[in-house]
Amino acid sequence: MSAIQRFFSGVTETGDQQEPNLRTRYYRNQKWEAIEALKGLPGQFPSFRLIHVDESRGEVMLECRNGIGLKHDLVVTVIDITPIRTAVDIHAALRAKFVDFGWNGKIIRSIYQYLDRRLSKDLSNG
Repeated sequence: MSAIQRFFSGVTETGDQQEPNLRTRYYRNQKWEAIEALKGLPGQFPSFRLIHVDESRGEVMLECRNGIGLKHDLVVTVIDITPIRTAVDIHAALRAKFVDFGWNGKIIRSIYQYLDRRLSKDLSNG
């Protein structure tokens, strides 16, 4: 999805074929370690709230309130690539029917920065 489409749709997803800031991130950690790190996110950033964790599916659902008070729904998916390598993708959607103004991308980048500090980044891919 292009930046213009994301701007008007209010939905942003990461993936392997995205622009550099929105690419899937790979870590040299086990799935449970990445999920535990994500569960700690609301403790570090009060704008986030943990909604639900499904460890068997590798999904962590969060809510984030942006700088102007609008809510974003986030689904962070952690996928086992190998026993010691995981991929993390994020789906962010603005709850209101407003234009995104780049908030989803900013929230995704902040989650990845948080994970980069807590997990071992896999430099061989992303």
